[in-house]
Amino acid sequence: MLHRFLRRIALPALAAALVPVTAMAHPGHPAGENLMAGVLHPLTGLDHVLMIVAVSAWAALLAPSSRIGIAACLALFVGVGALIPVSGGPALEAAIALTVMGAGVLLAVGRQWPLWATGALSAVFALVHGFAHGAEGPAHSSAYVAGLTLATAALALTVTFAAARLQSRSPWLRVTGFVSAAAGSAGLAGLG
Repeated sequence: MLHRFLRRIALPALAAALVPVTAMAHPGHPAGENLMAGVLHPLTGLDHVLMIVAVSAWAALLAPSSRIGIAACLALFVGVGALIPVSGGPALEAAIALTVMGAGVLLAVGRQWPLWATGALSAVFALVHGFAHGAEGPAHSSAYVAGLTLATAALALTVTFAAARLQSRSPWLRVTGFVSAAAGSAGLAGLG
């Protein structure tokens, strides 16, 4: 069964993730200053989705109330980061790729950290992605930031509770972590 999964899903996903793409997630975001643009922004960028999925799946190792706390932390700090005026550029793109890679490694290793450490690292990762959202979108729009925050929270909660149910199938989660780490590496390679 694992062999079939690796051959049909994991290896093609890993191969796709290894294709270097400069600023892999940032083109094609919906334009606008409304709630829907904010909701769609974190869901339309591969790097943003991979980071949220990997951190949220990693948080599934924690108690249910702690999972909710990590999802809230991701949402809050993405929103805060979007409100801080930061310009985009290669340094921000490299930081984003490092968060994707780091979150993937943490999920692939599958080791539980204390809640405070998981929350602090999640906050840093989310803050970096928030900077990117603010640099790319209309961060001055409260509707946009509200949508961004809501979408991040919804995705994080969905993933963390789904991943908690899949804990008995940890190879799926570990492969997802490896794919995320590979995508982050590809993002770094594409910046060079």
